[in-house]
Amino acid sequence: MTPSPQDPPKTSQTPKTSETPDTELPVTDLPVTDLPVTDLPETHRLTAPGGRRITYCSYGDPAAPPVIVLHGTPGSRYEGLALRQAATDAGLHLVFPDRPGYGGTDPVPGRGFHRWNDDFVALLDHLGHERATLVAISGGGGYALSAAQQHPGRVTRLILACAAVPGAPRSAYARRIPLVKWLNRIVVRAPVIARPMLAGKGIFKKTRREPNLDAWPRSDRLIMSTPAFRALSEVDTAEGQRQGVDATITDLAGYSRPLPDPLGSVSVPTLFLHGDADGNVPVEVARWAHAQIPGAELRTVPDGGHLFLLADPEPLLRELT
Repeated sequence: MTPSPQDPPKTSQTPKTSETPDTELPVTDLPVTDLPVTDLPETHRLTAPGGRRITYCSYGDPAAPPVIVLHGTPGSRYEGLALRQAATDAGLHLVFPDRPGYGGTDPVPGRGFHRWNDDFVALLDHLGHERATLVAISGGGGYALSAAQQHPGRVTRLILACAAVPGAPRSAYARRIPLVKWLNRIVVRAPVIARPMLAGKGIFKKTRREPNLDAWPRSDRLIMSTPAFRALSEVDTAEGQRQGVDATITDLAGYSRPLPDPLGSVSVPTLFLHGDADGNVPVEVARWAHAQIPGAELRTVPDGGHLFLLADPEPLLRELT
């Protein structure tokens, strides 16, 4: 996700926010090693107003109130496989929809994060619920923030987990992994080159097969080096890019621009969950955004990387139960 060229506004006013000390959310040293990717869940389909198709998967207890979870970039409804057992054990019902242009969900013209707002409403109506907690992981952040701004009456609570935030200042990305910085700049400045990169084609085949693990924080390296994670990533990415990489490029480019409405207009209870060693979306992004939203909370995971939910989903489960 490309950093914005703008710097954060200077202010002498103390934001009406709070941050929980890092020590309250310890992260395990051992990654999840048994991700069930061979038994894929049922894909549910609905038709949105206008005839568009929306696909989603449910994980956990279908009798429980739904929690809508937005996957990262690229990604798909299969991202929920990593949380399936945890959701079942906790008695939660996690609903992972494919965002526009990913998996089996039809694209929406345009490039703004508001493109998912109508899908959110259609999904809630389809599930028979007026409101739900809305969770965003990584690249799902912009879509969740937009939906919360436009439909606050339908969002019980907003939780942003290692989430990207549109328009975050360049300074917030100072600790970002150079390889990720490079990719996001190419997406914005040379999308023709970005397409084969994201698709892992041509000279980029080896890069996709053999990611540079040394560049990532230790906690992420532990997870990314497991066969289980690689299998999950392959299934999730392949499904997410089934329609091509247009949606991915739109997402990544979109984070270089702020949302049309200021973050301060978010009126629903908001929580940021973020690993303090995240090298993809540095924790400074969460801290910056947290300060913009009145009453927002921030909980950080000590030594947690971008994939901290795979190492230990407890920080999220604790907020949902």
